[in-house]
Amino acid sequence: MKKYYLFLLLTAFLLTGCSQNTDSSQQTAETSAPQEITESETESLPPPTNAPFPEADPNAVTFDDGNFSFVSVVKDDDTAVDGSLSVETIDGNAMLKFTDNSTNAENLDKAVQKIRISVGQLLRPDQLESVYRITFDLYAEAKDALFLSDDGEYRKVAGWIGGGGGTICADGNWYSFADFSASGINEFDLERSDACHVEFKFLLAESGKKWDSSVEDVNFSVMRWGMQNLSDFYLDNITFYDQEGNPIPLNPSEPETSAVQESELSETESSEEETVPKSETALPETETEAVS
Repeated sequence: MKKYYLFLLLTAFLLTGCSQNTDSSQQTAETSAPQEITESETESLPPPTNAPFPEADPNAVTFDDGNFSFVSVVKDDDTAVDGSLSVETIDGNAMLKFTDNSTNAENLDKAVQKIRISVGQLLRPDQLESVYRITFDLYAEAKDALFLSDDGEYRKVAGWIGGGGGTICADGNWYSFADFSASGINEFDLERSDACHVEFKFLLAESGKKWDSSVEDVNFSVMRWGMQNLSDFYLDNITFYDQEGNPIPLNPSEPETSAVQESELSETESSEEETVPKSETALPETETEAVS
């Protein structure tokens, strides 16, 4: 009898073990099998795109009017890149474009793209001394696939974006603003990078590092260096702030007189001259003789 019970217990034990082994092998097979990506999961992972253009302050230089007469290309040494300027509109947003006219990548890492911005055309003389901070947005756009990625492939991406700037201050000396770097804004993923928001600061006014009426040509330079690919850059939303953080209004330019308005003005002046009696315009004989 004992042998019979022993036989039943052994049989039950074996059956339980087999069942557990079967469940375990099924679970292993399920976890090791490749996971299928559903259509909804694919849609939730969009391809990388450029971020929306930042909204500009109402007092910013946005280049929406197409005017860039206050900006010039600087080529003052062997490292300075030869370039040209224009205003280009991308996705409805107008920006200043610096087109790099280089044709090869020789000494690319030593090349510097430079522009000079004439602040005297943007602000009144009485506003200059209050400028404490300058901000703008800068983008880089690749022109060739010269950037060598970690996986050994050449890619048409902007690469690292960085540089600096400077100006002549009220003390008559060159003042170098802090350098800027745009690490982390998809420079290595996109042909045209997202916006690198740059901020230049003067020292406190007591140090003399500022502008005032004694500065003959008030301007500041923007320089981009350390390029890893042949590329252009875009500039947008130049804004000036005082020490309290308030944006400084731009000096509005006088409205230009159109050709139609000039024609109407000349016609009005001509008709007014015709209505004036000749006797009133001519000098009396006695006065004429006296003048002669």
